[in-house]
Formats: sequence, C-alpha cells, structure tokens
Amino acid sequence: MLPLKEDILRSIYDAFAEWSAGFSFVCSKNCAACCTQNVTMTAVEGGVIHRLIRENGREGWLAEKLQAKGETVRPWMTTNDFAGACLQGEDVQPEEYGNMSPCPFLENGCCRIYEVRPFSCRCFASEQKCFSGTSALLPEYYLSASTAVMQIIEHLGQGEYWGNMLDVLSALCDLPENRSYVTLLPASFADQSRVQVIKAKPLPGFLLLDEEMDKIAPLLDAIFTRKVGEKTVESILNGR
Repeated sequence: MLPLKEDILRSIYDAFAEWSAGFSFVCSKNCAACCTQNVTMTAVEGGVIHRLIRENGREGWLAEKLQAKGETVRPWMTTNDFAGACLQGEDVQPEEYGNMSPCPFLENGCCRIYEVRPFSCRCFASEQKCFSGTSALLPEYYLSASTAVMQIIEHLGQGEYWGNMLDVLSALCDLPENRSYVTLLPASFADQSRVQVIKAKPLPGFLLLDEEMDKIAPLLDAIFTRKVGEKTVESILNGR
C-alpha cells in the first residue's frame, strides 16, 4: 500500500491529466526542448521517484545521474511563499531561471523516469512546436491553473524539502529506505544537497483572476472532491 501522501499526489496528477486532455498540444515522444535541470518539486514527489528506482534496482543509475548534475541555485521562495507575498500586496519578482542544461534523466530524447516525473514536468506543454531557446505557446489560464496545482502539491508536502528536483532527490538519499546510496555516493553528498533546498509551505490562497475561474474551477473541484479512501482530498489537506 502506498503512503497516503503519494496516493493523494497521484489523484492530483490524474485530475490534471483529465482536465488538460482537451488542449491541442503538439508535444510528442522525443520532444525534449523544455526538459532541463530547471525543475522544482517537493519531497513527496521525490519519494515517488525513489520508490520506482528501488523497485527496479536502479540505485546505481540514479547515483550516477545525481553526481552528474550541474550547478544549482538555492531558491529563496517557494511557490506558496511567492503567492503569499503577492496576496499581501508585497512587490516581489519571480526568481531567475536556474540551470537550463538538459535534464540528466533524458536518454536519446526520452525521459527515463517519465511515469513518475514531477508535476513541474507534467505541466510542460505547448500548442506550437518548441525548439531550444524558444518559449512554449500556452493560454494564460493554463499557466495559472498549473501554478495553482503546484501550490496544492506544495501544501501536501509542507514542512518537507522543496527545491530543485536533483537537490531534493539527493537530499532524500540518506533516508533509511535509501540506505543503499551510502556506498554509491560521496559521504557528504546528501548533506551538501540539503543546504540547497528549503521547506514547502502551506497554501496561502490562489493567484487566480476572476475571468479565469470558469475554466479553472472545474479542475480545482475535481482535485478537491476526489476521494482517497473514505475521505476527499480537500478534507485530508484541511486536516479533517
């Protein structure tokens, strides 16, 4: 049986996939222009990735990929930190892009962890063909909806690691269930990565425009009313 948080995460992924199925995306296999090392995620998402790696005996492969990561920058605000500051009327600017080098999990243009990729990767999409250095074409409300889902996932993982995907995965390598990495990574590797991550925060509210709500509300409703066991996702996230 999967941990409760992982079950909730999967239900959020499913709800978003169903909602976004109506878009005319041109993305296809081997289309990897947007697959860079500039990806953030929560420890909950990292746990799902580590589970797949353990179940397939690929710890050596992951250790090699993590050691090949480029330089990462410690984020100073999470998505919910930024949203909270905006809702308080503070003048804040989004952080600059991180490492735009290709993701180390890409092999021959395909993602080797595709089935458990984090949400930041799942919401990458475009309605026109992308090339390196160009921007995706997406409706503004799609971007707003994606940000809202990121906020919910962060709320799910509040108090745990949040940051660059590779740093979060590295920081989780010293958990008891990941003890095999003791012989696969340098002794201080996880410690160094923990310096690069921060803690996920609770949801302060959404940054959604009134004119977007008719398109985004069905997605939020689908997420919050989904049942995990006998309870809805909304009741679990609210601690009920």
